[in-house]
Amino acid sequence: MRRVRLGGLAAGLAVTGLLFCGRQPVPEGPRVVVRWTGSDSGKIDTPASAEWCDTLGLLEIRGLKGDTGIGVAVYPKGVLQPGRYRVVRPEAADTSRPAASVALRWFAETSIRGFKAESGAVVLERSAPAKYSGRIEAFTHSVTDNARVTVRGTLSGLMVRPSRTGCVPRPPRPPRPDSGAGIH
Repeated sequence: MRRVRLGGLAAGLAVTGLLFCGRQPVPEGPRVVVRWTGSDSGKIDTPASAEWCDTLGLLEIRGLKGDTGIGVAVYPKGVLQPGRYRVVRPEAADTSRPAASVALRWFAETSIRGFKAESGAVVLERSAPAKYSGRIEAFTHSVTDNARVTVRGTLSGLMVRPSRTGCVPRPPRPPRPDSGAGIH
């Protein structure tokens, strides 16, 4: 009969337990991690979604944690490609392709602070066959006052999926003249 030495196994487990004591598990899946500095500072490290809106031809990346959130819209020329997308004001992004827009919000002591970018860059890289990663650097201003913050961060493990919500539906086809539609 063979004796199993449990003392060595128990010691190994104890050492392993001490090594990982107090450490948070490494987050998996798609993430956005950004910091902002300037008239205010903060950070967000949260799961991210990446949805392709076919009708508008844009990629919408969102990260939300509590009342803090970041949104990045990438407006490629045609199909989505890895590359550098110049950040422009959100209202100009659709007509300035290829381009990107960035918005950020968080809850301050007495109000929700909102910022939108006016310049910078979003860089998308293909990290695996169906995944994207990248970097964000955006120079933003408050939507309510003269405050400014610089946003820098990373995107990782983004799996682009078709948009499920918020994408404008395709316009309905007009009836064919010979279909009899509209005749009562």
